[in-house]
Amino acid sequence: MTTSAPLLPATAKSVQWTTVGRPADVLSLNEATPLPKTTGSNVLVKVHAAGVNPVDWKLMKGGVPRFLMPSIKVPGVDIAGTVVAVGPKAGKRVHIGDQVMVLLSLFQSGGLAEYTLVDESLVAKKPERWSFEQAASMPLAVMTVWQALVDYGKFKKGDKVLINGASGGTGTVAVQLAKALGAYVVGVCSGGNVQMVKDLGADEVVDYRTTDVTEKFTNQDFDIVFDTATTGDQFWAKRHTLIKPSGHLVLIVPKDNVTDTPFHMLYAGACVASKKAITFLQGGPGYHLILTERDGAELEEAVKVLEDAKVDPTIDSVYEFTLPSVLAAFDKSISGRAKGKIVVKIH
Repeated sequence: MTTSAPLLPATAKSVQWTTVGRPADVLSLNEATPLPKTTGSNVLVKVHAAGVNPVDWKLMKGGVPRFLMPSIKVPGVDIAGTVVAVGPKAGKRVHIGDQVMVLLSLFQSGGLAEYTLVDESLVAKKPERWSFEQAASMPLAVMTVWQALVDYGKFKKGDKVLINGASGGTGTVAVQLAKALGAYVVGVCSGGNVQMVKDLGADEVVDYRTTDVTEKFTNQDFDIVFDTATTGDQFWAKRHTLIKPSGHLVLIVPKDNVTDTPFHMLYAGACVASKKAITFLQGGPGYHLILTERDGAELEEAVKVLEDAKVDPTIDSVYEFTLPSVLAAFDKSISGRAKGKIVVKIH
């Protein structure tokens, strides 16, 4: 039997898109979206804040086949909020009133809404020390970094890790989590962000505008190179001098136009496959382009590492839940100039 908090509304606000294009051209605010029905192992979350990530506007370009996404799409994969209803098969991990954070499906999304339905298995408890805005900034970045370092990079305490794009939304989390795990961290960013990356805990910081990091480090210095900002071609070309033979090059950013059409996605996939084949035949550092997987228990594990290290999220800016303000948040994300995470405050 479904249980829920009293006085839930019949409808709620959500930001939506139904056709592909730029956020300013396709996003609208629906002020009477029907409240989702709680069934099975789902729980209903009253969303207090949602993160804005590049994947949110990249999906709007149209490269993902339509059948993989709902006809009416609500952007946003990062949320933090309060559980207000649980389905008849839920209630094992969370209960009504719990404060939670969730990484939603990349294709289904649904974060920029007052209420969002999620499977209980994806839910993680929010640390008490973090605000809802801080918690909403973290799920995708934390899960991406954890999987890049631990699952793909086979991280061991004391490893030397290079993080490219160390001042960005994912890069800042990468610096913090790598340090919390016990890594020696070298961050790469522009000169104006060097001090911020040092303050996050990086042991060394390289200004890419004045120094080519692949020329600075040529003695197989790194166990893991984690590129959050480019296609990784510069690191791929110098992988044998930059990374230990047993190390790993991990990327999260394919070519900029990968989401433009299904053809672009197939081409990008072929490029990745060819590099993995070359790695297999030639040996040397592993090569990985990751698609972040969702798992509430793993999210809790990663967040616990940050919480124990008393690490707080780096927030670039917080926007209100109005259409003009949401569009401004997307503009900031598209600019690539955010120093940390972008968040929309909903409740």
